[in-house]
Amino acid sequence: MSRSVVYLLLSATLLCCFATLHALPMEGTTLSFRCRCVKTTTSFINPRTFRRVEILPAGARCRKTEVLITKHDDRTVCVDPKAKWVNKYIKEVMNRAEKAT
Repeated sequence: MSRSVVYLLLSATLLCCFATLHALPMEGTTLSFRCRCVKTTTSFINPRTFRRVEILPAGARCRKTEVLITKHDDRTVCVDPKAKWVNKYIKEVMNRAEKAT
């Protein structure tokens, strides 16, 4: 194989890898290839202040499970999914959902 062919193949491979690693999600989508929570808290947050709770399972996007709480004032807080109060809250919500069906 000639050097020019090797360089061409190497360049094409690097371009593909670079494009894949630095791909940005399309506008209006929530697809992201990194964790959304940089840091989490274990501090109790009163459930009455919750607008929405999102549980994002571990996967290709992020290696850890993330729990995001959006409060009524539109602030989003990342909480530690291993915190006792978080697990208790999730179990209560699941139990209420089971009873409703």
